[in-house]
Amino acid sequence: MLWEVQDFCREHHWITDIYKFLKSWGPQKLEDMRGCPIKNYIQLVSSLNDWQTRVSNMPIELLTRGKLLLLSCHNMKAELESKLDSTRKDILAQVQNESRIRSQKLMTELTDFVRVFQIINSDIHAIARCCQKLNEANEQYIQLEERMEYIQSLLELIRNHFSFYSDENEKLDISLLDMWEAFQFERSQASEILLSKQHAIVPKLQQLMAAALAQLEGLLQKALSGPFMDPEQEQRSIENQLIALEHQYQDTVSRLNELHHAYVTFTGNEDHPPPPPPPPPHCPMISL
Repeated sequence: MLWEVQDFCREHHWITDIYKFLKSWGPQKLEDMRGCPIKNYIQLVSSLNDWQTRVSNMPIELLTRGKLLLLSCHNMKAELESKLDSTRKDILAQVQNESRIRSQKLMTELTDFVRVFQIINSDIHAIARCCQKLNEANEQYIQLEERMEYIQSLLELIRNHFSFYSDENEKLDISLLDMWEAFQFERSQASEILLSKQHAIVPKLQQLMAAALAQLEGLLQKALSGPFMDPEQEQRSIENQLIALEHQYQDTVSRLNELHHAYVTFTGNEDHPPPPPPPPPHCPMISL
């Protein structure tokens, strides 16, 4: 009788591994797995699946020869099956939630890129904006691709290791793939368009910046000459005119800064912007 019990215990020693795992497992352990390598999820789920199969196949009781001892495993088996199933469902819920959140965030970012790439026109600011987003896309491409692959791995984990794939998962997978393909296509198109326009864009930016600088110098000269220097003029009228000139000056400075930013974005040449026309002796240099 004793050796029969000992043999049974040796054959089912793996139950201790399950109890150790369940004792150490909890919500924080699950939360710590967010963003972990997919292989960690696969190893864990594979262990759970193996344990569930073993527990399902184990006998519910041991009856020794001569019916001298009846060892019931029914309650233990039911408890293990329940806890393993609950743990597995918690992991599935987290993986689904993580795939959904990551997909929505990535698709939002990709949509923003695509939207800018699709509105290239003759407007110099739209072109500069597109160039800036293209630079960002090129710099972030490897990271974006890694995020895309991670989400696909999460969805594959659900399909292959949980034997569960809902309509929501399928729609998410298709939407993400469509958006990724659109991003790659529009990124390539934008790159080609900007390259073809480069010979015309840079001179145009230089021309617009020179014109803005000339306008600023004209405003400064106007403010320092004519009626504005005549003490006999009516003070309130002169003050209102100077305020209007100041607003015009600030608007022109803002436009000049935007043009310079566009120039830097498009050429990448921040240290050497096109030289502005020399200001008159009584006017300070305009800082870009």
